Amino acid sequence: MKSKATKKLLAIFLSILLIISSAGLSAYADEKAAEEQSTTQSEENGKITKEEAQKTLEEQKKELEEKLAESEKLLATFKEDAQNTGEYIDALDEKIGYLNEELNVLDKQIAEAQAKVTDLNNQIAPLEEQLKVLENEYESAKEEFDVLNDEFDSTYNAYCLRLRAMYISGETSLIAALLSSKDIAQFLNRLEMIRAVSRSDAKLLNEVNTKMEQIITKQDGLNQKKTELLKAREELSSKKKECQKQQAKIEENQQEIATKKVSLSEMRAQSDRLFAEYTAKTKMYTEFRNEDEELVKSVDDEINALLSGLKAPDEVTTAPDAEHNPDNIPDSSSDESSLYSRSNAVLNLTYPAPGHYSVSQEFGHYRNGKAHTGIDFPLSVGSKVVAAQKGIVIKVKRLDYSYGYYVMIYHGTDADGRKIVTLYAHNSSILVSVGQTVKKGEQIAKGGSTGNSTGPHCHFEMIIDGSKVNPKNYLSK
Repeated sequence: MKSKATKKLLAIFLSILLIISSAGLSAYADEKAAEEQSTTQSEENGKITKEEAQKTLEEQKKELEEKLAESEKLLATFKEDAQNTGEYIDALDEKIGYLNEELNVLDKQIAEAQAKVTDLNNQIAPLEEQLKVLENEYESAKEEFDVLNDEFDSTYNAYCLRLRAMYISGETSLIAALLSSKDIAQFLNRLEMIRAVSRSDAKLLNEVNTKMEQIITKQDGLNQKKTELLKAREELSSKKKECQKQQAKIEENQQEIATKKVSLSEMRAQSDRLFAEYTAKTKMYTEFRNEDEELVKSVDDEINALLSGLKAPDEVTTAPDAEHNPDNIPDSSSDESSLYSRSNAVLNLTYPAPGHYSVSQEFGHYRNGKAHTGIDFPLSVGSKVVAAQKGIVIKVKRLDYSYGYYVMIYHGTDADGRKIVTLYAHNSSILVSVGQTVKKGEQIAKGGSTGNSTGPHCHFEMIIDGSKVNPKNYLSK
């Protein structure tokens, strides 16, 4: 009976072992999931820098909205009959400046969101492919696991039947079979049969153990695949949600930009109208402050290209020309006095509009934040505009926007070797041509109000090594 009980307990033990191993696998899967969750959290913490950058833009936008609200309150304090005053126009331009800044912030937010959407889309495509691979691997592993389970059930059932047979027959039947042998040959034959059965039982038990180990290993792999699959699905879902969130933000910002651009256009039109009335009343003519930025950029790019090609007088015999026609420029070696070479005398400039010394707009920035890169001298149409210093005409241009009819003169270099250029804008007519040598004080144009101008004035710029500086520091009567 003791032997029968032992065999019965063995079968029960195998069943318990299988249950325990399954529980262990579940615990292992839970532990792995916890580790992966911790890893995901660490990855999220690594994104703080981008979030902080976005937060900075949000803070900038909030500050600008507060400034816009303050500007609105200030404008509301002016009575209707006081809206063509300089104070009101300055306040309006300040609001325009804040609105421009806010539009820039919105553009940056859109650019960041679009970059993030692009990055997310680049991540989503491989994730979708990875998910398909994992799903196929999981299904394949599950099928293998099911086959192993079936094989184990078959082997285990066979072993249980064998244990049952052993339990029923008991050990005494085996001994009786040996003792009842008629002779030694029969005894040995029966003994060998019993040994063969024992070997078969041992083999069957080994098969049970092997199948159980295979199931445990396969279960481990299956759980890992399942965890990877769930993680991939969650990550893909998270990326898609974030992508949708960023896309919604882009659309929201684009709508806000469209609305604010309408307001900006209306404010600019109002500012230009009031400014034209104001300068007409005061005769302090200058430029409109709200010119098309693309047009301004195209002019600046052309001028910068010209300036970047300038050579010092001691480097070449001819000065470059914006029209790409060097034949129009005379050989400076034929007239040594046409350009200064490493002399600070080049910095001693005369006023470009003799007799007109009032300044309607200083060098610096408008209240709307845009730069005013020269000095404006109001004058009457047809007034003399003269070269501020001797030099060679390097550019003549006639535009119906920006500088209007303008002239540029290259004067040579100062003691530090810096190249000096002056610009004269908004003329009614131009009296010189590219390549022409001019003397200090020689008339080069007639004053006017061409291009972006509220009325007749001379817009005068001084450029040192490509950078626009305040001419006021170099002018003398």
